[in-house]
Amino acid sequence: MKDKFNKNNLLLLFTFTLMGISLLLLVQGIYVPAKAWLSQKLIIHSWQQTLKSKQPSPPWPWADTTAIAKMEVKRLNQSTILLKGTDPTTLAFSAGVMHQYASLKNNRPFVVAGHRDTNFSFLEEIQLRDMIKIYDINGNIFLYKVENIEVMNSLISPLLLDETEPALVLITCYPFNALIADGSLRYVIKAKKILRL
Repeated sequence: MKDKFNKNNLLLLFTFTLMGISLLLLVQGIYVPAKAWLSQKLIIHSWQQTLKSKQPSPPWPWADTTAIAKMEVKRLNQSTILLKGTDPTTLAFSAGVMHQYASLKNNRPFVVAGHRDTNFSFLEEIQLRDMIKIYDINGNIFLYKVENIEVMNSLISPLLLDETEPALVLITCYPFNALIADGSLRYVIKAKKILRL
């Protein structure tokens, strides 16, 4: 009788342990997509608030970044809210604009970086002569035309920018389907400013 009781307790303990592990895996599986979905909603809301107030607004109270522009590639039906900064935390949520190249109004490059497997996965489909629109917080629209697409090795040749050229430069890791991140190859798209609306 005692032996049967111990077997039942062990079976019950094993069952509850499996249920607990299953529940933890389920919560973890739901948490990441839910966090990604919610963060995108908050970033979009932040952009809308920024457009209304004409002042950069953080997507959540503890964020150390703000939405500063929106990028749109109509041919691919893609748009992305651009955050200020390219630190890992910022890039985990959206594409980011390099601080030193974050102004659209002067005659300098506007440089944006993003992850190849999330926010910038669509860059693989960009073609020469594609048109890219950038919207700033004041309602201005800047139109760019893709002129150059290249793969660079960041360890061999650093990205050289013409500081006086008002170009759009988009950077992501390469190749797009790599299983291991942190390679030295970069996919670089350069687009020439056509006009400001």
